[in-house]
Amino acid sequence: MPSSDGSLLHSPRPVVSAIVVTWRSADDLRSCLGALASEADAGIPLEVVVVDCAGGDRSADIARECGAAVVLEPGINLGFARAVNAGLPHCRGRLTLLLNPDVEISTGSLAACVQALDEDPLIGLVGCDLRRPDGSIDPPAARRARRPVHMWAETLGITRLSPRLDVQFLSGAQRAASRDVEAVNGAFMLLPTDLLRALGGLDDTVFMYLEDMELCRRLRARGLRIRFVSEARATHLGGASAARAEPRRQALIYQHRADADIEFARRVGGEWSRASALLAYGARGLAGYLMGAALRRPVQRGKYLGLLRWLFRQVPHRTAPRPVL
Repeated sequence: MPSSDGSLLHSPRPVVSAIVVTWRSADDLRSCLGALASEADAGIPLEVVVVDCAGGDRSADIARECGAAVVLEPGINLGFARAVNAGLPHCRGRLTLLLNPDVEISTGSLAACVQALDEDPLIGLVGCDLRRPDGSIDPPAARRARRPVHMWAETLGITRLSPRLDVQFLSGAQRAASRDVEAVNGAFMLLPTDLLRALGGLDDTVFMYLEDMELCRRLRARGLRIRFVSEARATHLGGASAARAEPRRQALIYQHRADADIEFARRVGGEWSRASALLAYGARGLAGYLMGAALRRPVQRGKYLGLLRWLFRQVPHRTAPRPVL
């Protein structure tokens, strides 16, 4: 219900605190917050904490116009995990929703996720049925934990032959009913606030990508289950902020994706898994560089040359890429 100031995004007694991290997300943020307001109007008291990571647009202004409870402006791009952790102390709800600004929740979906989480204390986190704007499934919404075999399948082009060969993601038939999964997409994750605080927030040693996979891994290590709620649905644009970045930043973003993949492989499978992931990305970088050179695409060539140089420095030990500013 609305708070005394009339905002649906600032309940005096929120059940759910939504943390929305933005970076060049002004074009999507208003729709995202509008959908949250509809959920509040439907009976879920909530508050919204927006962390604007200095994307240089009107995200912070839009958040205030829409009635967000808290708007944080750190002045730099903190990375997703650090930004979430900055917003966490401001959350008053017993549940915390980590929500991307390019996600629009369908009416009633948040309530379904709250119910699923409340029904079983062994469920540590729930995700919803994310769909692309054309209605097709967003594969990472229900998936297995990422492993080097998945990276090699992508590098060798196996996953392009048929969606059925991409065994990392659950099929549409497998997603028809709610079920336990190894991981969900970090674009929408709901979990108890006290649990997230007990974990120390998200692991911020990786600047961006796979924070969701790591969070799910840590929860499973505690004996908790990850639940995919099929009846809860949301539209996810996917990669919207990264797509707006200029080529230099996109190349750096790709290095962060590789860094997250390689580091997660080490945590799950040790040094041999890390070496396999390094080789997979090395092969991908070499192929991309050669293709860019053959087709005379300087942007592509520069992207993969930068990746190869960064990968070479990873052989003895991890060196995180520069932050995306």
